Order: sequence, then structure tokens, then C-alpha cells
Amino acid sequence: MISVIFCSRAKDNPDSKLRRLLDSAVACTTPREREQLEFLIKFDDDDDCRPPAGFEAAYPFRIKTFVWSRGEGRHALHHAQEYMFAQHDPRSRFCLMTADDFHFTRRGWVADILKIQDEFCIIGVNRPNIEVYAGIYEEEAVTRKWVVAFGNLSPVVSVPLIEVCQNFGWQSNVDSWLMGLSVVLYDMYGVVIWRDMPAFYRRSGGYGLGDTPTYNNMELTSMKGPANKYWFHLLRRQARNLYLNMRCGSTLTRLPPRSPWRTWNKLRAQPWRRLPLRLGRRLLRTVRGLLS
Repeated sequence: MISVIFCSRAKDNPDSKLRRLLDSAVACTTPREREQLEFLIKFDDDDDCRPPAGFEAAYPFRIKTFVWSRGEGRHALHHAQEYMFAQHDPRSRFCLMTADDFHFTRRGWVADILKIQDEFCIIGVNRPNIEVYAGIYEEEAVTRKWVVAFGNLSPVVSVPLIEVCQNFGWQSNVDSWLMGLSVVLYDMYGVVIWRDMPAFYRRSGGYGLGDTPTYNNMELTSMKGPANKYWFHLLRRQARNLYLNMRCGSTLTRLPPRSPWRTWNKLRAQPWRRLPLRLGRRLLRTVRGLLS
């Protein structure tokens, strides 16, 4: 399945065209593909121009809607995105992060995405030149280049990637975060997880947004940020977690029980004369744990 996640606001937003987006999804999919689609949409509770309750019944795919406070508007998108991600269908393998000023333009895009078997990947219509930013991505002038290197992107992300990273980058721009993650992943480990795909959507608005005052000093736009450079450190942590899952596997299984050979090797790891002290410490830790 593919979960399409976005926020929509019609009030005071001439670029908002939610019904066009949903209608284009109907026009560009087959009945079988629609069974593999779900839309998760967040509305602002002060948006009196949003569609009426029950509008989703007119569409042949699942639509889940959520309504709560606007918060900081666009700068609060990451809170909504992370919440909606936690509500996606457990069968979903990919998330399409978009906005209500996009619309679909090509048939077959659902099947094309679901053919991809990579556990960890980012799918875009324009594969950016990630390699040229290795080692210099934190420099201000370079950041201003790579943050928009992907072009007009509505990214598709594999669900396990978001699970491992635990969030969408501490800021509202999912595409900027994914570009940064890709640059860091290549810089640290020489790995590129982008996959190309022929264009299947188009955007009609939304340019130049996001440069308004915000409490979040890790916001990243084409014009500025992140003011808090700790963002890069956190990004490197995400890249490391992602790489370790790629190398060691991401299956959630219990460790096998300790074998006699493992116990024997652990006993031999230190001099035998220290064994009574080691056993005493182990016993003391156990007792403290039971009494705490």
C-alpha cells in the first residue's frame, strides 16, 4: 500500500486545490490500484472553508481526516505529519508526502512505486547530485544549494526509513530533510538510497513559503536555516541508525538464548581470579533491581 500524507488549508490560501488532487488520483489509478491507496489529511479547526464532514465518501479509496489547531501554521507541519504517520495502515510500504496544491498527471504511478522492493529508499522524479556535497554540506553557501537540489519534489519514502529515523527531521520541510539525510548518508557511508521515477505529479503553487517567524530554530528553507547547527548532528545520528539497519537487518526478533559456548567465552574473557568479584557485582545489581 501507499499512504498519502499531507495537511490542507483552504481559508486564505488561493493555492489550495484539495478536490483537484483527489480527483486526479481517481483519474490516474485503476480500481485495483485504488485498493492500494489511502489518504491521511489534516485540517485546521479554524478553517471554515474546508470540505464538509463526509466528503470522503465520494471517493473510491480510503480517506482518513484529522482536525485540530493550526498551531504555527506551516511551521507546525512536522507535528501533524508525524502524528498522521502513526495512523497509517500497517500494510503500507510507502508514504507519499505531498500538499494540496499538487495533482497527479500520469497513470500507473501506484504500480510503479509498489514494484520497488528496496526496504530503505527515497523515490523522486529528479535524482539530485548528492555526491558533490560530501564533506562540505554544513557550509552556509553549500546548504543553500543542496536544500533545493531536488527541485519541485513531492517525495515518496519507504515506511521502514521513517520508522528507523523516528521522525521527519524536526522541521516542516520533509523534502529538505530527506535531501540532508541523503547527503549525510553518502558523506559518512558512501550510500545512495534515491530511486528515479518518471514524473507523475505537478505543483501549481506553494512557492516561497515558510520564511515566517517560528519558535523552531531548526527550521530549514531555501532562504535560511537551520539556525541551530545541532540539527546536523541529529541528522548524522539518523543516518547512522539507518545504515546500521541496512547492514545488520531491521527485523524485530528476540536475541537467541545464550549458548553454553557463549557463556564459556564470557567467563574466559577475564582472569579466573576475578570471577568471585564479578559474580558478587552481578548479584548486587540483581538485588538492587528487585528492590528499586
